[in-house]
Amino acid sequence: MEDIEDLTAALGGAVSRGEVFAVFQPQVALDTGDVVAVEGLCRWRHPELGLIAPDLFIPLAERTGAIHELGAFMVDECLEAVDFWHAGGQCVEVSVNVSPVQLADASFAELLAARLGDRALPPNSFTVEITESLPVTDLPMIVPRLVALQSLGLGVALDDFGTGHASFDQLDRLPVTELKIDRSLIQGDQADGDEVLVGIMAVAHARGLRVVAEGIETAAHLALARSLGCDRAQGFLLGLPMVRSDVDRLIAA
Repeated sequence: MEDIEDLTAALGGAVSRGEVFAVFQPQVALDTGDVVAVEGLCRWRHPELGLIAPDLFIPLAERTGAIHELGAFMVDECLEAVDFWHAGGQCVEVSVNVSPVQLADASFAELLAARLGDRALPPNSFTVEITESLPVTDLPMIVPRLVALQSLGLGVALDDFGTGHASFDQLDRLPVTELKIDRSLIQGDQADGDEVLVGIMAVAHARGLRVVAEGIETAAHLALARSLGCDRAQGFLLGLPMVRSDVDRLIAA
């Protein structure tokens, strides 16, 4: 296995060499069972090592600045996909993870505005996903940029919600339209999970937020998401991350 320095060097230019690609994981509406959205996920296939885990290469990209190239690539891939689906009469939404490093750079909002200006997508058909672990010191700079993105018709999702001590505090500070409940709560990995889940749903419903349950891998997980009143669900039981051509076939069926 190459060391971190070698991987870091290889990551530079990976997009231009065609090593980076997008996969999409379906989100299902719990009231209808229909696929109504997908989450775009970045993947890197190293020419010698094969697939590199995102939890390895994304932090490398954030530290080196390569995250901006990866982020621009994912925005283009996701917008192209949702544009194609809507043109074909399939009203499927798309979301993409956005790093705090991207949000801290004004060029990201400018990139999105420019890309959206080239398309006529319905409002909220594109959502940016942010993590609840955003540095508090960055919030005064990040919040206005999120508000600006919302003014363009984008949704803002707070990902992995419910596991951090600052979850509800962050919710008060951030202009979000959607909560994604962390898989550890849905899968019962935390002792106080039920209490946290009840609290999350009460806050979400009071604020009119859409709620997505992540980590749905069994029928019991799905039943829990329904009993809680979640709007959507995402996980291996409902669909693995897949290339766009497979999504095309899935939503056309």
